[in-house]
Amino acid sequence: MNSSSSFNVGGTPLDRSKYNADRFAKFTDIAAKVPVEGNKSPEEWTEIADRIKKDDSVSKEDLAAFQDLSKAAKPERTRLRKELAASGYKDQKLRDQLIPFNLFDGPFGRLTESLRLGNAKVAVEALANASFGPLGVVTAYQAYANLAQQPLQDLVSSIESVEAGKAQNYYPGNQVKQFHHEAVWQKMNQMLDHGLESAKSGNKLAINAQYYELTNPEFVGKLAKNAEAGNKVRINIDPGRLVPYQGNTIEMDDYPDKMRSLIQLSQAKGDLGISTYPVSKILGDPNDLMHRKGLRVGDEFLLSGMNANSGSGENIDAGYSIEGPAARQLVHNFSRDVKDSLGHTNEEVYGEKAISSFQEKNVLFGRRGIVSLLDVMGKDGPAPAGTGLEKPKDFKELSEYAKGKGFDLRQMFDCPAAQLEPLVNSMLAGGEPIPVTSFTKDLILKLSQKAMDATRTPENVARLNDITLPKGDPQGKTVVSLADVPTERETELIMAIHNAEKFIYVPAFVMTKPIAAALVAKNNEMQAQGKEFDVKVIADPGIYPDGGTPNEDGVKMLEDGGINVRWALLPRCGSHDRKIHAKELLTDKSEFFGSTNFSKKGLRENWEHSGVVHFDAGDSSSISERDDAKAHFEDLWNHFSYECNTIKLASLWKKNYEGKDKDFQIQDARFGALRKVLKGIEKYEEETGAWMEKQIEQPDIKRLMAQMQATGIDELSAAHLAVRKTMGDEDYFKTLQDFASYGELKKLAPRN
Repeated sequence: MNSSSSFNVGGTPLDRSKYNADRFAKFTDIAAKVPVEGNKSPEEWTEIADRIKKDDSVSKEDLAAFQDLSKAAKPERTRLRKELAASGYKDQKLRDQLIPFNLFDGPFGRLTESLRLGNAKVAVEALANASFGPLGVVTAYQAYANLAQQPLQDLVSSIESVEAGKAQNYYPGNQVKQFHHEAVWQKMNQMLDHGLESAKSGNKLAINAQYYELTNPEFVGKLAKNAEAGNKVRINIDPGRLVPYQGNTIEMDDYPDKMRSLIQLSQAKGDLGISTYPVSKILGDPNDLMHRKGLRVGDEFLLSGMNANSGSGENIDAGYSIEGPAARQLVHNFSRDVKDSLGHTNEEVYGEKAISSFQEKNVLFGRRGIVSLLDVMGKDGPAPAGTGLEKPKDFKELSEYAKGKGFDLRQMFDCPAAQLEPLVNSMLAGGEPIPVTSFTKDLILKLSQKAMDATRTPENVARLNDITLPKGDPQGKTVVSLADVPTERETELIMAIHNAEKFIYVPAFVMTKPIAAALVAKNNEMQAQGKEFDVKVIADPGIYPDGGTPNEDGVKMLEDGGINVRWALLPRCGSHDRKIHAKELLTDKSEFFGSTNFSKKGLRENWEHSGVVHFDAGDSSSISERDDAKAHFEDLWNHFSYECNTIKLASLWKKNYEGKDKDFQIQDARFGALRKVLKGIEKYEEETGAWMEKQIEQPDIKRLMAQMQATGIDELSAAHLAVRKTMGDEDYFKTLQDFASYGELKKLAPRN
């Protein structure tokens, strides 16, 4: 008998306590009972079990037998599940027929996950040196990120460079200040206000703005006013999409609004240069994003995860203002991006196929899309920078607005004439967007050409070639590391996890398996060392049309790994979809922040930038920044989050089930449990949104909101803050907990 602690399965060493000859003997017995055409006979599975026992390992050929059975069983299992669903899950015969499939699927799924981790460990160990610190964290990340050989080599080398103190993206000597939640939007506005006042007093400043979304009228107007006052303003934005994310349908409300802002700024007076990042040309995929969010005014740079569109300021986000060497490097990166944006054709910006096939797509518009397009492409358009969109309430008002801009609304929407008015009325009331005509699609392409032409004028290009960097002299003591390219983004996030000693707190817009696995691995390491370690995650509950969420797999993995994970439970103001938008990972040692979502697109594919502020235990101001950030997270955790573990809820639902496949049934029921939770959160958001709309009509709350808005706080954030302050915490939270939807959520969550 092999005394090794590992057991070889198909060439991959696995934990012998979990996988051994005896376990596989039971697994072969289960496999033999799966009733699918082409399955091996019981005698053949017995031979496999005997071979495994004799060799004390599983050969690649025998592993393939299990894998082949899984593939062969899938169509039959799918058919049976569909028929069971059609019966309302009442057909006992179908339930019984599924049991052998379920009994096989459970252990096969666990084996697949173990092999994934085992193969990742082998791959990382082959590249890393003997002293490589974050082996467990990187292994867990690689198991689900599935990096190819070269990107994995780059990641390991980058981490080794950080561990050796040789990384080139670490900048000491910075002065930093954290901003969280409503304070991020407030800071963005205060910086532009400062720039304007400085220019008026004769001290001209350089201003740079790089945003994925830049459409908020007030913010756009402030950029224009800064240029008019004499400041040197340079702008780089994401160009928007002319392709569907998937399928053949594009909901395009944001695109005309993006181009409207760009053209408005191109027509502003003063030293203002505009550019769009050539996504298709540089990133290689027209569906990738220039997703950066950064604002520089003078020597100060605000790096955050917050967009500059209407509604951004109500979201939960995080950022830091930076002065010093790191700020200079951030502006250097911005200057590079602007230069990379010069001289490209529309085909290079959007992709040749995206433009040539645009007329074939099913393009949909809501209110924002149609009004933006009419304003920018119509008579005397667009309105000056800083002007908000018109808000027609019904078909008549929109028709009159279109007519005033030189268009007939009947030309714009592709629907029967008799249905146009009710469809438009529904759309304007927040209903479904409406398909547009070929005429409108052509107008969109003309808008694209108009916007890109504005970026290519000789005067604009000359301005974009004139970007002044901050001095970058040391301003403080804080070390800031910058994550500019994919490998740096992965490295900095992984090292932030690895270096944590006491806690990791994560409010996340996106939480996918690779980062969830890394958090679980770190937690397991600390527990194995007998150390107290606190990991808490709050995930945004954004809902897909099918009722699911992009965070489903990540949250389930955290639950499986014993991590404290909750869903954000944020009261709304009206119908705006308030969200956890942060891309933040806070530990006792550092804080990772910026534009990078914890996803493959965020970490590897989009054009992102993030930073890490490294806390210094010997610097009281540094520890104060950490503690402030921690307090913001704890307020979210204690007051604006909801815990309902899907394992516990599914187990409760299946407590009376007595079938042999009970473990599988519990895992399967988590699908419905999660959707039940998300539906409950959605009801809470709707109920609180309606209540908040009534509260802000009160005169005292209106006055307080106005005072807050005067300091740069977003209107909707001001609403939440004003209501909470006016009522006091005790009454405010009691009122929120008295809503029927909150009570339903509390009943749903298992108590133990």
